[in-house]
Amino acid sequence: MRATLLCIALIFASPYTWAQTVTTEDIPGSSDFGVTVHLDRTAVWPGDQFHYLIIVDYSSDYEFVLDNLSQDTVNLDPFEVIDVQTNLGVNTSGQRLIVDLTLANFETQQGRMEIPQFTLFYFRTENNTVGVDQAVAESLTVPGPAIGIRSTLPQNADDIRDAVTVIGWDSSRWAFPVLGWICAAVLFLGSGRELALFVQRRKARKGPDRRKAMKAVRDRWSSRVPSEFTDPKTCSDFFDHSYQNLKEYLAYYLEIPTMGLTAEEMREEMQRLSSSLDLTQKVASVMETCETTRYMNNGVSDHADTARSVAENIREIMSSKEVVAE
Repeated sequence: MRATLLCIALIFASPYTWAQTVTTEDIPGSSDFGVTVHLDRTAVWPGDQFHYLIIVDYSSDYEFVLDNLSQDTVNLDPFEVIDVQTNLGVNTSGQRLIVDLTLANFETQQGRMEIPQFTLFYFRTENNTVGVDQAVAESLTVPGPAIGIRSTLPQNADDIRDAVTVIGWDSSRWAFPVLGWICAAVLFLGSGRELALFVQRRKARKGPDRRKAMKAVRDRWSSRVPSEFTDPKTCSDFFDHSYQNLKEYLAYYLEIPTMGLTAEEMREEMQRLSSSLDLTQKVASVMETCETTRYMNNGVSDHADTARSVAENIREIMSSKEVVAE
């Protein structure tokens, strides 16, 4: 009876029996920001989900970019991002941004692991008066805290499976594995033949005409250019479809995938492919303007002049002798 009571007391006294206590850590950084990170657990098991909060206190002189904070864009390997929530509020000293990251752990090695650093982008509100093409985004890097990793697996386990005794088969049973190997060989040969025929059909199939594809993109873009740029929503839609259509147009012209390239990456690819300096600079300038405007979150109200300039530059790009004569 005493041994039973002693075992129960030891179980309930273990630090791993109950949920871990929360941890909060102040992050030293720029004097303009007060950054605090918060974990709702100090240790996790494989498969556990936990919340990682980043709290930033700042003044009204800054504005954070929140459009790029989503489950698809945030990468905190080896932790899996389950959900990303943002909340803007006010406090006694100014404004407060709360980023709530729901993470999952699938590591099995015991010990402590640091959560990767997290980067927030912001603009100075005073820069919004100089124009979209001159507003520069700055970054605030938040180093991740450490969290304990727990596992029931033994350290340095060579084999986590139980030993299995192999029992010999009767000679008559070998007919089934032989038949299985024959069927697998027939299936492999048949799959190889079908793959070879598929490749031949693909090679024989004529691809789309590059000139016709470029003309279709050019006509599609021209049909969606508004006559006036007085409406901010119209300007925003114009920048979005112009950015996508220009990259699709350049994909046919350069014969490379361009949909995932940024303005700087596009500049490097065009220089590598020996495009003219004037065309390269004009393409990079248009893409940089579109990217900046799309991520400004309507921070600049007057886009009319910028939209007209972008429309004129895209017309020059799509009617360039270098591109059309290619």
